[in-house]
Amino acid sequence: MRRFHPRNTKAVFFDMNNTLIDPKVSFDACFLHVLVDFAGRWDDGDGRWNPDNVLTTYKSEWKKEAPRLRGKPQLAEKAKQKCMEVALRHYPFQVNETFVSAFFREMRHQMRDRAVLYPQALETVGGLAGTYKVGVITNGSREHLERVLARVKLDDYIAGDRLFASDKSGIRKPNPAMFKAAARTVGVRPGEAVMVGDSWKNDISGAVKAGMNAVWLNRAGAGVKTGVRAGSTDVSVVSGFKELRELFET
Repeated sequence: MRRFHPRNTKAVFFDMNNTLIDPKVSFDACFLHVLVDFAGRWDDGDGRWNPDNVLTTYKSEWKKEAPRLRGKPQLAEKAKQKCMEVALRHYPFQVNETFVSAFFREMRHQMRDRAVLYPQALETVGGLAGTYKVGVITNGSREHLERVLARVKLDDYIAGDRLFASDKSGIRKPNPAMFKAAARTVGVRPGEAVMVGDSWKNDISGAVKAGMNAVWLNRAGAGVKTGVRAGSTDVSVVSGFKELRELFET
């Protein structure tokens, strides 16, 4: 049975979104910034303009729409428009297809500049970087990854040659080849590396099949023990960065 232990580890790889970056908090910050930008200096003078209420209403409406969108991505744009119409119904905006398209296009452009780390992520990565080779393995754009890391100051601890993005390699997680290539590039054997991620399929399963150890960052935590098995590998389970740091101290 293969099992992670700090003494046998030389490299630590992290997933990005939902592992280091909190997408919900990042979305909120970006939504509010773009909303205020779109509103300009509009104010009716009686204090009714409240961007936080608009965000809360949008998210509430989206939660209602989400169940019927599963497996039907073509309906997403219409759903966004419907939610924005409700959220902005008290304000003088013409919420049509053009408005909604421009709003969310601007959000996509700004998301990397509004990215927010999970609590203790920076301190954890910084602490590990003093002992291990720390990198990121992610599905997505290398350029986007670099911008986000710089924004949240993680580039102080993660060198550019330890960033592995699918758009450059042509390989996507959970393909084991992506994990093997990352280990090879940083100069370690797969068994000397550990992958930390939130997705069992993309991060944990892919890493284990490549011969790496893995730590499942399962923030929901419901019904999951401190360790679960993936093939012949015993996968450690943590609910946050505090537990992850404690795991590396054992």
